[in-house]
Amino acid sequence: MQIIARKGRSQARTIKSLLKTKSFMAGLSLLSLVVITQPAIAQTTTNSSAISVQSSKTDNRYPLIPYPQSLIPAAGQFIFNQNTHLIADSKTLGIEIQDLKELLQLPLKPVSNLPEANFISLELDGSLTHPEGYSLTITPASVKIIAKDKAGIFRAIETIRQLLPPSLEGAKGADNQAIPAATITDYPAYAYRGMHLDVARHFFSIDYLYKFVDRLALYKFNKFHLHLTDDEGWRIEIKKYPKLTSEGAWRTLDSHDSACIKRAEQTGNPDMYLDSSHLKMIHGKMMYGGFYTQKEMKALVAYAAARHIDIIPEIDMPGHSRTAIRLYPFLACSAAKETGQGFSVPMCPCNEATYTFAENVYKEIFAIFPYEYVHLGADEVNKESWENSAECAVTLNKEGLKNVNELQSYFVRRMEQFFNKHGKKLIGWDEILEGG
Repeated sequence: MQIIARKGRSQARTIKSLLKTKSFMAGLSLLSLVVITQPAIAQTTTNSSAISVQSSKTDNRYPLIPYPQSLIPAAGQFIFNQNTHLIADSKTLGIEIQDLKELLQLPLKPVSNLPEANFISLELDGSLTHPEGYSLTITPASVKIIAKDKAGIFRAIETIRQLLPPSLEGAKGADNQAIPAATITDYPAYAYRGMHLDVARHFFSIDYLYKFVDRLALYKFNKFHLHLTDDEGWRIEIKKYPKLTSEGAWRTLDSHDSACIKRAEQTGNPDMYLDSSHLKMIHGKMMYGGFYTQKEMKALVAYAAARHIDIIPEIDMPGHSRTAIRLYPFLACSAAKETGQGFSVPMCPCNEATYTFAENVYKEIFAIFPYEYVHLGADEVNKESWENSAECAVTLNKEGLKNVNELQSYFVRRMEQFFNKHGKKLIGWDEILEGG
């Protein structure tokens, strides 16, 4: 158990211009930025390279976020044009080559022999030390990328994206656009670089998620923690339990939604905007919501994977489950009563029906998200209903548990066994340790 505190969508790539403003970086502060604090590699930066980084940071020709491990400025620039050649193994690096072409919107004529000038080369070198690391050498004559793996090639292309002017995004392309000369060596300081997005409380369209993946790629994140369920809504199709989305994806439009609409009008922030397609009348009430089909989510997972980003789903249990319990009441303990105050009544860890539901849900989730980590949530559980539950009294006695905190750990461990059986590793918020 671990704890962690283009698909043809060229329009999604217009977020490059956000790099020149504070708007996106301010937005990052509103989300849960997750970085494992154990460095993936030992820091071996020499004094000379440290000096090169510090001096280049004051050079506004290199607006890079995050800043590379080493950047040595050089005179001149490389200018892309219609005659720029490409040297790369198309069989091995086909996806990365396509991404580069979409970025530059140039033919990038392939050649087998090294030209004297006006070329960009992509090369894999397995002898290099750092996963996802790369060297990027830019001179007036050429652009050379050498990386240990495909992810490193992609990260270097995103560095080129940041060096190009924002105006190239869209129809213009990079014809006759320049990037400054430099020798860049970069690799991640942390193996896990994650961003969290909550789509349960405020629904974001599938198109927005594609743009969000592009933002993560631009800033070299490699994990996308997607919070898909909560008290306010259920956002992923589960075929075994269709009511989770046919009804659970929609709720009455409330004052918080109105505040979002007002904020969008005042600030122009598109993240606050409520698309009219997410509003509909149900039984005479204006409802707000939406969900993602499994087909849509599989396509997003593939899109992110091509950008070397893993999407980690969170289906929050046993707490934050008001939506599921409202539609499937057997999930709560028999004596549970919703107070409407604070955190919602949780699922009942003392009924086998709860585990049947949870396992059925996660089987479908495992089939969509092929990565080893899956997030159980398990945070902010109101255990009052467990304390007053006759069935939980039986479970406490049968399992030799001292209190309801240990009952939460009992639930987590049973789910962990199920995860492990299916080749997954369970992760959750820090409260999963409350019962030891």
